[in-house]
Amino acid sequence: MKQFIGILLFIAIASGLSSCYNTEIKKPKKLIPKDKFEKIMADIYLINGMSVGVGSQNTLKRVTQSDLYFSVLKKYDVPDTVFVRSLIYYSSFLKEYEKMHVNIIKTLSESEQQFTPKEKLETVK
Repeated sequence: MKQFIGILLFIAIASGLSSCYNTEIKKPKKLIPKDKFEKIMADIYLINGMSVGVGSQNTLKRVTQSDLYFSVLKKYDVPDTVFVRSLIYYSSFLKEYEKMHVNIIKTLSESEQQFTPKEKLETVK
C-alpha cells in the first residue's frame, strides 16, 4: 500500500530532479492521452481519499491500496508500466502538469457538488 505510493512519489521526484540535468525527455511510445490521464489521476485521488477510511471499516480491511490502484488501471485498460512512463513524461513538463492538476481538481470538485445537498438538512431534536 505505502510502497506503491512511495514508488510513485520517488519516480515523480526523480524525474523532476533529472529534468534539471536533462531538459529533453523523449516521448514514450505508448503515452496515455492527457484527457484519459487526467481521468485516471482523478480516480487515483478518489482512492487516496477512500483509503483513509479503509482501515476503520471492517468490510474493506482485506482490500489493499495497491488493489485499488490496479483496479483503476484495469478500468481504463492501462498497464502499470505505461502509466508510470506517462506520469514521468507529463511530470517533466511542470507548467503543463500543473494545468492538468487544475483540471483534475476541477473535475473532483464538480463531482463533489453533485453529492452535496443544496439545502441544509434540519436536525430533529
